[in-house]
Amino acid sequence: MKLLNIFALVMFLSANTFASVEMDRFERRAMEAATWIMPQVMYERMSQVAFDTFGGDATNTVYYYAKPMTSEAAMVTGNNNSPYVHTYHNIENGPLVVEMPAATKDNAFFGTFLTSWHQPIVDVGPDGADKGKGGKYLIVPKGYKGNTTGYIVVIQPTSRGYISIRSLTATTSDDDMAQSEKYIKGLKIYPLGSKPKTKHIALDGVQYDGHIKFDETFWKSAHKAINTELIRSDEKAFYGMMKTLGIEKGKAFEPNEKKRQMFVNAIHKLKAEMAHDFTYYAPRIWGEASQWTIPVNKEMMTTNASYVDEHWNDYSGRGTTFTYYFAPPASLAESKSTTYIKGVLDSDGNPLSGDNEYRLHIPSHREVPAKRFYSFLTYSMDTGAYLFGSDVIGIASNESSFEINDDGSVDIHWSASCKSDMPNCMPLNKGENWFSLFRLYGPTNDWVKFIPPNIVKL
Repeated sequence: MKLLNIFALVMFLSANTFASVEMDRFERRAMEAATWIMPQVMYERMSQVAFDTFGGDATNTVYYYAKPMTSEAAMVTGNNNSPYVHTYHNIENGPLVVEMPAATKDNAFFGTFLTSWHQPIVDVGPDGADKGKGGKYLIVPKGYKGNTTGYIVVIQPTSRGYISIRSLTATTSDDDMAQSEKYIKGLKIYPLGSKPKTKHIALDGVQYDGHIKFDETFWKSAHKAINTELIRSDEKAFYGMMKTLGIEKGKAFEPNEKKRQMFVNAIHKLKAEMAHDFTYYAPRIWGEASQWTIPVNKEMMTTNASYVDEHWNDYSGRGTTFTYYFAPPASLAESKSTTYIKGVLDSDGNPLSGDNEYRLHIPSHREVPAKRFYSFLTYSMDTGAYLFGSDVIGIASNESSFEINDDGSVDIHWSASCKSDMPNCMPLNKGENWFSLFRLYGPTNDWVKFIPPNIVKL
């Protein structure tokens, strides 16, 4: 009898060990596979939310903001100093023509054609392929043999892609924004060989949740991306990892209740991991002198956002980047129009929290290395987008409301209860961690010599 009891106990322990190994392996693979597919899920969210919320399609629609964005524009790390313009297109059924308007003395585009993996292909506008003269671009697949005479050819190695543009104006006044909207409507996209008809859809005043959701829908987006997009032959190991999870090209995604909960648990853990990596993965180029960092890891800069080197593939860094960012320019390494600096920690090295009040003191406004202007924008660590419901999402030195102290210094504040004695104050949400991007427009060549002052908890 005792032998039977011992045997039963051994079998019970063996079964539990087997189940534990299976669950641990599932979670490990799910987190790594999700990190790898993150750029595709970001694209899926950006495009599908646009289609579902505003209509339009993937062959002839331009989405744009007619005015500077508000907190309703819940895309990651957006910029409210210039209106955004996007297309979300698909060349599976043939090439697409994009007509780019020429720059004028009052209006110009700064933007990029990108793949659905957020790999930049070519820039547009005065700093891009058309040199500000405008022209017709033709988006074609690899190996396209058709006639491309008269076009600026954009070879897109994916079925899906997008154009991300900022409409540049002198100011954000009502008159300048009205002129910007007219200029934006000069941008057209349509299938090659068809009539040049384009839908222009304004996104203003409507909630647009174009950021990643770390819940069950993440896996549905991943499944759709794998079934919609071309297979990357150089990354098939990750498709194999997805296959072990039940996500495979050409097959339905139908997890049972137990697997569904395992997927949810894994993606919740990964969300915390992405926030951790985002906080610490970028170099602190000022060392102990400042908690500010460049916005991304050095691997992005050295590979022009491909994250692929001759010897390695930094899918982990790529996953972190495209949890919180999108649309790097093709001229990333030598871009001279803007420089971004990221602040995630206070002067003591602690995460920034909406439960506290903060101040950043710039001793001299004139010493900030920005030829045009500079700004601070505030984002949620939870979503990577603007703080929900905030009526002031950013402060810019070219705005009439920007306050400079009598001695030429500047104070920037953050608080859940902005007061009259807090100049340049951006509201926070209680209980929500946040971060800021310090943007230099027209950075000087020696901007790196400027040590960004720390954000100090009051």
